[in-house]
Amino acid sequence: MTPKQQHSALKVAIKRGIVVLDALGDAELKFQSVSQVWNRATADAALAYGYNETRVRIVPTAREIAQAETVADWLAWLGHHYGGVPRLVAWAHDDPIWRIAEREHCSERTIHNRIDRSVALILEHFGDAEVDLPVIDERPQPAHLPNFVVERPLAGVSPVVNPHGKVWIGGVGWMKDGRPWRDGRDKAARYEGRR
Repeated sequence: MTPKQQHSALKVAIKRGIVVLDALGDAELKFQSVSQVWNRATADAALAYGYNETRVRIVPTAREIAQAETVADWLAWLGHHYGGVPRLVAWAHDDPIWRIAEREHCSERTIHNRIDRSVALILEHFGDAEVDLPVIDERPQPAHLPNFVVERPLAGVSPVVNPHGKVWIGGVGWMKDGRPWRDGRDKAARYEGRR
């Protein structure tokens, strides 16, 4: 296997290992270390009260549990030396990348790169294979460009503004402040019609 293939296979194994660790639960949660994050508490009301889609709880096999314990050792090493385990756990639980990026104040592309670099560090230390990944560190980008452009008025230039704010719209008539403008002519026309 090439280092790139090992990297992608390890990425899948780490994701599955984190999901299995979460599925196992912990009967003795009070003894769990604060640094372990696979049993995640839900802090978002939309997730806590069931406003999201339902997920099927997995029942791991003995082989998956053994692999998950190995992944737990790798994550403990990674968290002790480099950090970034909460990012991997959020990614493994299919949290939206934009939410992880918002949490870390960076772009989505940077999050993908940090996840890949964390997996590459594990592969380098435990698998003796080196994957060359570029470092991408971008600032957060807006989700979309604004759909309108506002021009600021130049200093010293004052446009002529109609003080009454009336506008003629063809087929509708005079408008003022977004409503049809009534100047009393329609009332006069009604009285004219009664006579």
